[in-house]
Amino acid sequence: MSRTAQSVAVRDEGLVQHAHEYVELAAKILGPGFRACSFNDAYVALAAARHQLGDALTEGRLPEADIEEACFLLVRIEEHQERCAESAAISRAAELRAVHDAAAGLRDLASDDIVQAAPLAICSALPFARAMISAISGSLWRPQRLHVQPEFDGSPMDFSYFVDSAEFSLSEARLETELVRRRVPALVPAPADDDRTFKEIVAVSRCSSYVAAPIVSKGRVIGLVHADRPGVRDSLDPDDRDRLDAFATFFALVYEQAVLRERICAQRTRLAASFDATDSMLERMQKTELGLRPPPDVRSSVPRRIVDETSAVEVNAVLTFREREILSHIATGATNNQIAQTLVISEGTVKSHVKHILKKLRVPTRAAAAVLYSHQNRR
Repeated sequence: MSRTAQSVAVRDEGLVQHAHEYVELAAKILGPGFRACSFNDAYVALAAARHQLGDALTEGRLPEADIEEACFLLVRIEEHQERCAESAAISRAAELRAVHDAAAGLRDLASDDIVQAAPLAICSALPFARAMISAISGSLWRPQRLHVQPEFDGSPMDFSYFVDSAEFSLSEARLETELVRRRVPALVPAPADDDRTFKEIVAVSRCSSYVAAPIVSKGRVIGLVHADRPGVRDSLDPDDRDRLDAFATFFALVYEQAVLRERICAQRTRLAASFDATDSMLERMQKTELGLRPPPDVRSSVPRRIVDETSAVEVNAVLTFREREILSHIATGATNNQIAQTLVISEGTVKSHVKHILKKLRVPTRAAAAVLYSHQNRR
């Protein structure tokens, strides 16, 4: 439990205790006429006390000796309810943060791994002991992964064997169809008695109540999450539904990012392969062009300075466009890996180009090639 959650829990205990005290004081003032809806729920009883105190004061039903005390108590009850509302808001924010962190913890995984890990994340961060994630494909509902807490491993509550090979038509599951169409979460307090539920899963899971939420990506429902607390008598409540819905919202964002990241990587790989193929073709064309050139006249009596200038000009002639591009990066001191990232090609392709550059320029090292390139650019 986080420090914030711990402080909220301690504060809630104090608020409940004070609520009971105020209800008892109201009961003494109002006498036999006081009617508490539920003494077990301190906040409900406190709301009833406030309402009845207000009515008694307005209608003049209290003895004059009790009016001042009743007014003072009414003010204290109102202040207490404000503190309760503040505590509830802090608690809800802490829960929302925990839900966000649970979904965000999946973002470094591949998209398929995110799906497999989601049910465990739900049970770890939220008050559920069992969770299932499903894919929605057209009119088909395909359960993908079920997680149960360790205490249910191997028990009848673990129906993973059923989930692993399941596929259903949404037409047979009205409630899940509503989730897909309306894109809103659902709370099912009595699945066996609800004619919208898919009875095959209700029976095999021995579910007494559950919550479900759609996973919406780009305006389309791509999956569902279900969760419950098997073996617990108390039914799930709207807060459980909202918690799962918040997780489904965060999960959709994380999953979208993973899919986009994988598509970008695949596109980059395809582009690198395309550039490599283009470079190979240009190199073959260059070799063919060199084979058609007349051999140089070694008996030329041209002065040495002019020969150097001619050689410098031939640097551009003997190298392909890609080779000249790579040579320009070599001249800056860039490594093969840095060149590969800049030009979006593989490091092996860069090494091959460097080898050809050194051979064509008839120099032994990258440094010599860089000097030759720099000398040429200064002309």
